[in-house]
Amino acid sequence: MEDAKLPELDFSAGAPLYQQVKAWLLNGIEQGWWPVTAAIPSERVLSEQLHIARATLRQAVDELEKEGWLVRRQGRGTFVGQPKLEQPLDQLRGFTENMLSLGVQPSTLVLDARLEPAEPAVARALGLQQGEAVAAIRRSRLVDGVPLMVEDCYLNYARTLGVLDRQLSGSLYSILEQDYGIRLVLSWETLEVSRAEAWAARALDLPVRSDALYTERLAADTQGTQIEFTRRYARADRCRFRIGGGTGGDVTLRERSATDPAD
Repeated sequence: MEDAKLPELDFSAGAPLYQQVKAWLLNGIEQGWWPVTAAIPSERVLSEQLHIARATLRQAVDELEKEGWLVRRQGRGTFVGQPKLEQPLDQLRGFTENMLSLGVQPSTLVLDARLEPAEPAVARALGLQQGEAVAAIRRSRLVDGVPLMVEDCYLNYARTLGVLDRQLSGSLYSILEQDYGIRLVLSWETLEVSRAEAWAARALDLPVRSDALYTERLAADTQGTQIEFTRRYARADRCRFRIGGGTGGDVTLRERSATDPAD
């Protein structure tokens, strides 16, 4: 949309001015005034058109940038960010199936797959003895060729013998159901904001020590035997998680405190 055709800001609303500006900008993004990846008008142009101080505009833009709606590029301007892709937390649904339902093209890159002894946390989650064999599968999940998530998946190997010989870039849930007769149900899942480990930051094309959305998930078969434990990092600027509407297990939201270790 041409700058001259942009609607004016409604100063009659009761909210703080920067919040009104934020809502105005967000409405413009949602209405398609500026397409995805397109630049919005400059700070000077917008502040003059809206008759507001640049500091007020900057505060609104800062919040939209933190939420992923806008992306600042040094020396180039401010651009509309890619829309966030939603993943349900309280239901067990495959990544591929979910992304296809959102109209994007998913793919998976297998980074590592090996048989290894279960570390203490993995053993506890899967109900195994420390050192028992688990299939450890590290994968990068991409959308339209861009990394969105990376995950470490651990499978109870006594129940999934030979799984590492399968095509792991496809759906693990389909492999488990079709080849092993295992139908998984969600036991629990946790979500927190956490600093991405170095390997995860590299795989997600994030700067070192960046924050990401971190989840842990446990899934069992219909008899209650723990089968899958997965740790996952997701880009906070491209992904969000939804709670509600599912019929799965427990979901816990955790807030990392200032005293937690920083990796």
